[in-house]
Amino acid sequence: MNRKLIIGVCIAAAAASLAQVPDKPAPSVSGTPAFPRHLLADAGSCPLPAWPREALLYDLQGSSTVAFAIGADGAVERVRLLRSSGWSVLDDAALRGIGACRFKAGLDAAERAGPYPMQFAWKLDGAAGVAPSLRAGSCRPSAHFARFVPDALASGMAASTAPGGASGVRVRFLVGEAGVPARAVAEAKGQPQALVTEALDLVRSCRFDYDDTPGERSASMTGRVVVH
Repeated sequence: MNRKLIIGVCIAAAAASLAQVPDKPAPSVSGTPAFPRHLLADAGSCPLPAWPREALLYDLQGSSTVAFAIGADGAVERVRLLRSSGWSVLDDAALRGIGACRFKAGLDAAERAGPYPMQFAWKLDGAAGVAPSLRAGSCRPSAHFARFVPDALASGMAASTAPGGASGVRVRFLVGEAGVPARAVAEAKGQPQALVTEALDLVRSCRFDYDDTPGERSASMTGRVVVH
């Protein structure tokens, strides 16, 4: 599918996220340092990161917000993720991207301290394609998990079961021949491997169908396997 890749850098939104980090006092947004563009070593010393091929395969999108300080040699240090995009492959790319930036060497301690915010907005522009629909009753429930909920159907769900909620396992996969899931990957987030495997097994038991909607088909699916 021919879709344009867009990586946006949103400084104001990142500053707001930084002010909400729970492990430090919450300053006003106006008191949060802006991205120190004027301290860059040169105009090209902070290039946008490459779009991860894995993310492109699954049509993953989202926003990753990071914070960092500047070392005495101008290298980025103390990088941390403030707000996840929901996908580790995008978050890791954002962390690598900011880590590749280079600032002026020999800055004083106040200029280097930060922490400075940066938000990477990963967006695919253009039509997403016709996604397959979950075949009703096709998923086999397990001891811990009740069902798979595609992201497209999660907007009206409670926070505990929506894709961004804490209850369940976030997954991505491709729909292959005969509507069978393939290349299923879970966002484990520190959950026990046995539980993650159980969630993936439920996903692999599901079946999907395409309707008669005109347009190019998309094989990628994302969603959450939710608990009973």
